[in-house]
Amino acid sequence: MTLYAHGFQYHPHQAAFLLPTAYGDSDLALRVHGVVQQLTAKGIGVNLRYSAPNTNAALPPTSPKIAPSTSRTR
Repeated sequence: MTLYAHGFQYHPHQAAFLLPTAYGDSDLALRVHGVVQQLTAKGIGVNLRYSAPNTNAALPPTSPKIAPSTSRTR
């Protein structure tokens, strides 16, 4: 309940509680700090890690491949 109260969401495919990135950096830090304080006060250890990067992010366009010229000049 502590994690849910601070905005964490459980993601079963990652087996982890994650914070949505929509909160912003300072809000994320405050939420994490609050959870760590409450859980450690209850004797619960906390392990933090970054989630995997979003694979749906836009990638820069690749340069087109130019086929080698097959014509010969004499």
